[in-house]
Amino acid sequence: MSTVAANPHQTMGKRLGAAFGWLVMAIIFGTTGWFFGIKPLATAVGNWNVARDYQAVDAKVVTRKGKASDGGEVTWPAATYEVGGKTFHAERLTVLDDDDPDVPANADVEKMLQASTGEGKTIKVWVSPRKPEIALVSRDLPIQSLWPRTPLAIGFGLVALAGVLGTLGALFSLGYYPRLFDAVGLWIFGGLWCGFIFPILLLVTSQGSIEWVAIIIVGLFALIGVLVLWGAVVASIKGTNPNAIQINVGSSRKSRLPDSALATTGGKKTAKVQGAVKRGGMGGRGDDFDKN
Repeated sequence: MSTVAANPHQTMGKRLGAAFGWLVMAIIFGTTGWFFGIKPLATAVGNWNVARDYQAVDAKVVTRKGKASDGGEVTWPAATYEVGGKTFHAERLTVLDDDDPDVPANADVEKMLQASTGEGKTIKVWVSPRKPEIALVSRDLPIQSLWPRTPLAIGFGLVALAGVLGTLGALFSLGYYPRLFDAVGLWIFGGLWCGFIFPILLLVTSQGSIEWVAIIIVGLFALIGVLVLWGAVVASIKGTNPNAIQINVGSSRKSRLPDSALATTGGKKTAKVQGAVKRGGMGGRGDDFDKN
């Protein structure tokens, strides 16, 4: 008895075609997951870590002016503070990579600035002890703006990783590839599902006024995507069919059946041949943050 491993891509052409498909999946999900999930998360956490020793300094809220891209004038609130006899402006709202004032975390801080505008009113800003020109209005980690990016970062990262492993497995016929290939249907379905629903979750939660009903509904669909990806991971590790492909390559052994048993077969020796069983189916922005 010998065990024959399943290899759906025996010819070089099929192996190259499969490798190309896996590679496209890795590039699409890897690039999207990096720019919209992993990079913003890593940047915010990194900036928050750097700002942990920033010192509180009194500041006053002022209105600054500048030119917009269309040539018009734009204004925004900022905090002015003094360190060592010099005056600086704290225009950085949060530790987020995104300065967009429509992002919920930034919008909350900007509302606080606007509410603090007035003669004699002061607020606290957080100033770097190493570079006094660098300051934050809030150094808190904005969980509200970061948590919707977490499933996108993890989900897209898993699909991209599967794409990389599939590319290498198809090209070099690695031992894990048959199990990964068996789960390709789950990876495709999970990737398409999550590629649609995770950006919607990010869009819904990025609005200034949060609609909890919409978040709950979209969150349930996102949970389905997470479960599908989990199933794809399990299937890729354990395989979709617990029975290995076994082929009886023949034996020259003589039958050990008694003569009484042979009589029921017309005096001919017979033996069961086990047929082949087919396996089933399928870092970040840091320009205005000092580094230790």
